[in-house]
Amino acid sequence: MMTNIQTYTDKSALVQSLAKLFHTIESTCIKERGRFSLALAGGSTPKALYQYLAESEDFHWDKWHIFFGDERTVPPDDEDSNYRMANETLLSKVPIPENQVHRMQGELDPTVAAEAYEQVLKDVFGGDSFPRLDLILLGMGDDGHTASLFPHTAAIHESEKWVVAHYVEKLDTWRITLTPPVLN
Repeated sequence: MMTNIQTYTDKSALVQSLAKLFHTIESTCIKERGRFSLALAGGSTPKALYQYLAESEDFHWDKWHIFFGDERTVPPDDEDSNYRMANETLLSKVPIPENQVHRMQGELDPTVAAEAYEQVLKDVFGGDSFPRLDLILLGMGDDGHTASLFPHTAAIHESEKWVVAHYVEKLDTWRITLTPPVLN
């Protein structure tokens, strides 16, 4: 496997480079499959990227299918919601069809929300094998977590489910997350 590590002097340079990468991947995916599937992340770097993308006219927004890598167990209008941040900075500003934005329903019982989101993925990608999203944005927390896969939790060992809800003791909260097989 070839590794390509790039470093940037500031967040602006990173965001511009990511936007170019998005355009390249989007173009290839639309040409090959007629759509571009993307899992969004929360956090400050993605927020800057979403704001930058929202100002671009270079994308085929009507071909995008938006998913989320994880979500907190909060309503979609809560200040801690990954969906809310993505909606305020990107989704409400570009013409992606509403039925192509697939959010995790953090306001539901966590287990019900995880099962519902797995069904959404099965409906969109077809049922039996793990979905292959075209691009998945992931950040990394200070403790090494990505999406809501925290160290020393059972979720990092999940190998069959596509989405799980799990209690994160150190945060005293539930999270909904895509699982390692989906992220891989």
